[in-house]
Amino acid sequence: MLAQPVITPRNMALGGGGSTYITDYNANFYNPANLMIRDREGNFSIGVGIGGFFFNPFQNFDTPNLQYENARDYLAAYESGNMTSFDSNRDEILDENYPRNASLSNNTTRYDATILGMKWKRENHSFSLAIRTRTSSNFRVGKGWYLNEFQEDRDGNTVLDRTLIHRYQTLHEVSFGYAESFQFLTGLTPRLDNFIIGIAPKIVVSGNYQNAAWENVYEQQENSIQRIQSFSYDATGEFASSTQAYLNGTNIENANARAFNNDYFTFDGVGAGLDIGVTYLLTLGNDLSAIRPDQQPTRKSLRLSFAMTDIGFVSYNNNELTISTDLDTTNNAVVPNTVSNEMFTGTKGQYISFIEQYAENNPFLNTNRNRTSFSSLLPMAVHGGALLEINRLKLMGDVSIGLTNNAFNSTQIISSFGIELRPLKFLPFRGGVQFKAERPDFLSVGTAIETKNWDFSVAALFTPNSLTNQPTITGVSVATLQFHF
Repeated sequence: MLAQPVITPRNMALGGGGSTYITDYNANFYNPANLMIRDREGNFSIGVGIGGFFFNPFQNFDTPNLQYENARDYLAAYESGNMTSFDSNRDEILDENYPRNASLSNNTTRYDATILGMKWKRENHSFSLAIRTRTSSNFRVGKGWYLNEFQEDRDGNTVLDRTLIHRYQTLHEVSFGYAESFQFLTGLTPRLDNFIIGIAPKIVVSGNYQNAAWENVYEQQENSIQRIQSFSYDATGEFASSTQAYLNGTNIENANARAFNNDYFTFDGVGAGLDIGVTYLLTLGNDLSAIRPDQQPTRKSLRLSFAMTDIGFVSYNNNELTISTDLDTTNNAVVPNTVSNEMFTGTKGQYISFIEQYAENNPFLNTNRNRTSFSSLLPMAVHGGALLEINRLKLMGDVSIGLTNNAFNSTQIISSFGIELRPLKFLPFRGGVQFKAERPDFLSVGTAIETKNWDFSVAALFTPNSLTNQPTITGVSVATLQFHF
């Protein structure tokens, strides 16, 4: 669910989108304008404990027990000899992770939890408060680590790509949302519509952080092979402690064992952010909720939304470490003759260990190092969407794109499509699909029990081949009871 700013049962079940759909306090993090939309009875809601987990592993397993153990491995700290190795289906795994001549994989593990949320709805404005924590680990591995063959990449170059990138970030956030009808624009049209703007400033505290990028590509020329490489590394918290111990001469296994103690709530940086959004609500037929927002919920409408999320930064000034090397080009380079049978999974502490075992040289050696503070942008992204609502049927589509490459986002366009059908008023069934780079990324389903005063929701993600094979779960999300008054 790259570029998706929240993971809740509702938007997970609808393919990951939600810039037009989410109207509770989680709208703070997606599109705060939606706080003004009344889609149920009541003016006040409160909830505790909305959690979601998603991972796009290098290898999936059809058996639920094996897939569960697979997910646990991606969350645990690295232990030498405990990582998954290729078996007889090596070619199938590589084809799945490097489609259409791709030279880099793109895999993510992410988990979110909205600890507490509240929303107050008034006639012309809404307020909300949401407290959330989230972690994402994204890694990109060149195919040349697993297959010692040159290939033509998407740009038409013949390359052996041994790039290794791992980005990891934990963010704890307190967000304050506000939405209001923008009467000037609303009053310009004769329709039953409402133009809403929303804003949600937030305080951000960051935990463990790592941004490790080794660009390492061999390119075949007419009569020689050219190697192009550069290396940059920023880290705080457990990552910095392990790396510094390693650079001081400690064995990497011992450095990892001492540093990574699963202390989730570390505070290594502080910053501020802003989420903003606009929504145009056009009611249809006999739906008068656009002009009577305090009297009846919206039942028939067309919604159009645009939002920008995570505008801001985090400044790191606790146990920080920065390493870098300049871009280097080597002609007549010698191609490495070894490949890895161990999968890189982006677990904490694996990056240096993987390089030590399988790299042709170690970029951590003979580099420029310093311990000065640094800053990083929040995972800024833009989102647009549309939703058509006709009584008990909702159809929606979303498009999202990250503005920078980071642990949570990539600059690829992500599109989501979902449908919600209510055979009974309190019982919605949801389904969706998400596309990444024009390929189906996952399928999703979900349901809920939504009464007048409380609701409970669940959702799950499946790999695209689940229609023909045994379903492979790659994500789940659960919302504990939310209360509405």
